[in-house]
Amino acid sequence: MSGDLILKEGELVMVTDEVGDMPEGRRHLGLYHHDTRYLSILNMVINGQKPRLLTSSSEQNYIAVIQMANPTLDLAGGEVALARTISIRRDCTIKDALYEQISFYNHNRFDVPLTVTITFGGDFVDLFEVRGWERKKRGIISIPEVSASKIILNYRGLDGIGRHTEVGFEVAPSHIETEREYVHPLPTRRTSSFLPESYEVAPRIIRRPPCAKVTWDLVLKPRIPFDITFAIQVYERRRPSVVSFNKGLGEVQKSYSEWQQECTVVETDNDFFNRLLERSVLDLRLLIEDTPEGLVPTAGIPWFACVFGRDSLIASLQTLMLNPQIAVGTLRFLAKHQGTKVDPWHDEEPGKIVHEIRKGEMANLNEIPHSAYYASVDATPLFVVLFAETMKWLDDDDDLFREILPAAKLALEWMEKYGDLDGDGYIEYLSRSPGGLRDQGWRDSHGALTYPDGTPVEPPVALVEVQGYAYKAFTGMAELLHRKGKLTLSRKLAKRATNLKKNFNRDFWLANRQFFAQGLDASKKPIDLVTSNPGHCLLCGIVAGAKARHLVRRLTSRDMACGWGIRTVTSRTPRFNPMGYHQGSIWPHDNSLIVAGMRRYGYIKEAEEVTSQIFEASMHFPYSRLPELFCGFARDKELLGMPVKYPVSCSPHVWASGSAILLLQSMLGMQADVACGKLYLNPKLPQWLKYVSIQNLRVGKGTVNLYFERQEEDTSFRITENSAGIQVVISQ
Repeated sequence: MSGDLILKEGELVMVTDEVGDMPEGRRHLGLYHHDTRYLSILNMVINGQKPRLLTSSSEQNYIAVIQMANPTLDLAGGEVALARTISIRRDCTIKDALYEQISFYNHNRFDVPLTVTITFGGDFVDLFEVRGWERKKRGIISIPEVSASKIILNYRGLDGIGRHTEVGFEVAPSHIETEREYVHPLPTRRTSSFLPESYEVAPRIIRRPPCAKVTWDLVLKPRIPFDITFAIQVYERRRPSVVSFNKGLGEVQKSYSEWQQECTVVETDNDFFNRLLERSVLDLRLLIEDTPEGLVPTAGIPWFACVFGRDSLIASLQTLMLNPQIAVGTLRFLAKHQGTKVDPWHDEEPGKIVHEIRKGEMANLNEIPHSAYYASVDATPLFVVLFAETMKWLDDDDDLFREILPAAKLALEWMEKYGDLDGDGYIEYLSRSPGGLRDQGWRDSHGALTYPDGTPVEPPVALVEVQGYAYKAFTGMAELLHRKGKLTLSRKLAKRATNLKKNFNRDFWLANRQFFAQGLDASKKPIDLVTSNPGHCLLCGIVAGAKARHLVRRLTSRDMACGWGIRTVTSRTPRFNPMGYHQGSIWPHDNSLIVAGMRRYGYIKEAEEVTSQIFEASMHFPYSRLPELFCGFARDKELLGMPVKYPVSCSPHVWASGSAILLLQSMLGMQADVACGKLYLNPKLPQWLKYVSIQNLRVGKGTVNLYFERQEEDTSFRITENSAGIQVVISQ
């Protein structure tokens, strides 16, 4: 989706092409709210022609700027307005509505008559339909309502909810025409593969929804600017208020400035790395929603602009050094939506952490189970992990401990009662929902979990990384509860962790490969495939020391680390496909967790190597934005000197944004333990960094400022401010 312009504020998401349009037939483009596409067609022409693009950007996240110019225009009376003599600039921003201002400036010495026509249409399809799901029946789209200065697109869903898109114009149009729905004939019906691989490709009947064609007949005077401004509101029952374009832009711009002030400020001597870090901070602001429970990350645009338990939890773990309030909001939100009953349709069980929450028509009607869908085996142990890790940064917050502890206990009970399906001490998954996901780890696409010969693995499955998460949950909670004086449960969890580590290193280890299996199948047979997943176990501390050396060596071998990062699957397997969603691609979040694990076990050189590969890949993506994933082709500096994009990757994606923050934390060897009054450091800057300045690092109720500097192979640091009263010590 290269060249797309993306804006998001709250639950309103805009995705346009590079000229700011949403042309008919571009499947993913649109204006979305509550998993519904409220606007699917937005198309501007001048004198019947498309303006010529000069440049466009949505780099700041709160505004999209498109600078265009006119094509050559033949005017009445024989005059000609040559190409690029009229400036046409589109500015878009989102507050409670999508605001657009189109500015014209005539550089000719004569008047130029200009007819500006913008077509608006909304198909009001559910996001799951955009992704390829077919529905037998839909609601009713009405002919647009029209008045002198506004149009309203209306849809009455099968769930009984009326959905509306209202466009209000500051300058009244010269005239407005309406067009009825049009179904294209069979020869032009198409099949789209423009989907994430986790969903099947489906044939589409291409429908053009009822549209409103809005026209302004203008006469542009020489060197006198003229603006067309409109606001697009989307709503169900209550219409949001509208402000002016400039006020809306100013309010969003201010909120971005406030967000950056709330976060740790990082500056280095490497401008490219600064760009990557700044991009991560901006994209986290874009993707985080301010809920009643606090800040909660949504997953990614365009497909996953909603809360995902796993993604939100991992992003919160990645960003503890940036802003621990992200973790606090995530814990509160997921605790509120924790499973309370056994409900097979939603894969819900008591204590289980939600996987995905959708608010569209299909979820409302239970056509899909995603109104609150619990089909992830890893979100529940990750919830406990995040709780324990957050308390290390904010341990003096006893109110948060008391608030989240009941949910953490319920999560631990789920891990024992429901997660361990057969009582062997391992957490397995088994989908019970006919409308849900078959595979329920982070690699949940079709064909991601197979034997070496390509045969799919039938659930139940005990995934390797999930056992690591469980171990870290047990050890982290045991330590936290011990500090809080709850010794009985602490000792029980510590014992479970000890047994799990012993059994894990026995049952998952593939002696012939000197590597860990991807998982255990239903018969407890190891799934003999080399993947990146065991790398997460390094972060969790479950890997026995002697085995860690073999694991790290394999992960950094050329069949795994291809020059742009670690692939999900070895290139030596017949199943390898560098263009596959999970069959050989590179996921930045995956790499960041592995790097953190390498640092935990003391493999500093290997961690630096992988960090450098991901950093160098980031320089080739627009805005230095790491995407959700990219293709796993081997790096070839002479013939293929850039990473290959995955065409339908979410970008931005929250755990890709969090990856840069965790990579930085790992190179600094930074770990907080507020209960002990200590901040641990073991810094080792790579060759491409000379210094790193850290300011406003929140630890407990205070902040710490640090300065790191590399001299040859050594990295020193000094404390420049310490209002937290924390002891900063070197760890080994």
